[in-house]
Amino acid sequence: MFIFVFILFTVIGTISHEFGHIIAAESLGYDTSLHYGSMRYDNSELSNKLDVIYIENEHEIENNLPYEQKEAFERGMEKFKSDDFLILIGGPIQTILTGCIGLLILVIRRKKIKRNGLNTIDWLAVFLSLFWLREVFNLVHSIIYNIVFQEGIYFGGDEMYISEYLGLSSGSLPIILGFIGLGVSCYVIFKIISKNIRSTFILSGITGGIAGFLIWFEILGPVLLP
Repeated sequence: MFIFVFILFTVIGTISHEFGHIIAAESLGYDTSLHYGSMRYDNSELSNKLDVIYIENEHEIENNLPYEQKEAFERGMEKFKSDDFLILIGGPIQTILTGCIGLLILVIRRKKIKRNGLNTIDWLAVFLSLFWLREVFNLVHSIIYNIVFQEGIYFGGDEMYISEYLGLSSGSLPIILGFIGLGVSCYVIFKIISKNIRSTFILSGITGGIAGFLIWFEILGPVLLP
């Protein structure tokens, strides 16, 4: 049973993460579209406006010289970058916030759980808190991928780009969030899940997580949300 729940929540976690990006984009006034492993937003109006100004004033822009539309161009570039950043962080914020809500419920109800065991609300909180596993998976996946394919980039995902935007090394947020995610996951597994089902739960998590990833990204996702 746990395997199927992990498969389901792998898909839910992926889609809800993209909805985090979408909510941010639409709150800024952009049209969006959802795909099985990503989202897109249409910033072509602003981009085209900036392109026109750049083409007309390329020499001045490249040499930091004054030109008539300089203020408009700089404001547009600032909006372009800031909007992109806000949309970028929307996904991780959604994932982390969901994980924190689940964790908070478990912490508040820990004594009741010890006394009475896990009920439906508690199990829901368990799987919500394990949204933090996305940060662990991203870190491990990107490192293993680089070791196998030797691309020279050990980190990836939204967290890497957020780090670079903030002027940090590319691995700063992936490592920090990865270890926080590991800590949260260990707390849930070893402090909340009872010993008699812990091994089954861990094995189901590994199997269901991998299966969910493959089923969604290789089979169902491209068909349902191409």
